[in-house]
Amino acid sequence: MPSARAEPRDKAIVDACGSEDGCSVVEGPSAVGGSDTPASRARSAILVPLARLVALQDAMMLAYLAITGIMVWAAKESPLKPGCARVAYVSIAIHATACFVARGLTGVPSRVRGVIYRASIVGVLISSYLTLRNFLQLVRTDALDDRLVHVDLTLFGVEPALWLERFNRPPIIEWFSFFYFSYFFICAAYMLTVVWFMRPARRTTEFAIGTLIVFGIGQLGYTAVPGYGPIKHLADQFRGPIAGGFFWGCVSRTVAAGGAMKDIFPSLHTATPLWFVFFALHQIHRDRRWRWPALVTLFFSANIIFSTMLLRWHYAIDVVAGFSLAILAGVAAPRLAAREEAWRQSVGLEGPWTFSARERR
Repeated sequence: MPSARAEPRDKAIVDACGSEDGCSVVEGPSAVGGSDTPASRARSAILVPLARLVALQDAMMLAYLAITGIMVWAAKESPLKPGCARVAYVSIAIHATACFVARGLTGVPSRVRGVIYRASIVGVLISSYLTLRNFLQLVRTDALDDRLVHVDLTLFGVEPALWLERFNRPPIIEWFSFFYFSYFFICAAYMLTVVWFMRPARRTTEFAIGTLIVFGIGQLGYTAVPGYGPIKHLADQFRGPIAGGFFWGCVSRTVAAGGAMKDIFPSLHTATPLWFVFFALHQIHRDRRWRWPALVTLFFSANIIFSTMLLRWHYAIDVVAGFSLAILAGVAAPRLAAREEAWRQSVGLEGPWTFSARERR
């Protein structure tokens, strides 16, 4: 039975991580692999003040934006370049300012700081996707569809998008078009639930880190392996157009209006919902109520993944890469979130999502 003397220390630990959920006790710098040496003290003198304002998830976001900004700066002159540069540099300024306001300006009401921070990290992430079309046209004018088809033929002996044309029937197309379109609602549901509505905890950091791994690496993957997908590259090899109805119309109009057009490798329609499945499964040991979100997301994820090839958006190797990216996020995010939490506790910092007294309790 813990003594009364331990209570202030226990409260400090809970305050540091913003929630009792997932907190672990850390005894000094050695618990996270550090040591009390001049070099470690010098590192702490730099890292601790910086970490008061910028959490790991923010460093990941700013690093992604910096990379894209450098790519825009290095690109050849084009009418697209000023707009892409403006998006990259303004996004960096917005999120850096949001970090400063949220964690540095303690005189601002905590509710306002929390809203500013959440709006920034979600809004900048969405903006980074919606502006990919011009960005990819600027930094990569070529396409590698031929190589991706060659990989599919080498690995599978057939191009799945062409083989699946035998299922090009209105009821089948409509079923999978519905699930393909549901991707956007699943993303919104998880973002709103975990980031906005649920009490901040380690799971919030885990979700942010994993989501940034998926979208950051995924969107940079588009610049490394640009391609238009089977629907355009193999258009002359299909016997006819996709035989869809209402939901196929929703999908095709949405992609035409906001899609990046060369965003196929890796498949984020594979990686993102599958990452959400891993995230939900990892929460079950803390809260059994996550069983149903995990099962429902798994069902939707399976249908979405199949739809990416049936609807001719992706090659099979894109899907394999998406699987790999989701697994990376599922393995890395919990570990990185735990290590950041432990380090913050060891140096006396609050959790990255702690903006109010309510969140500290």
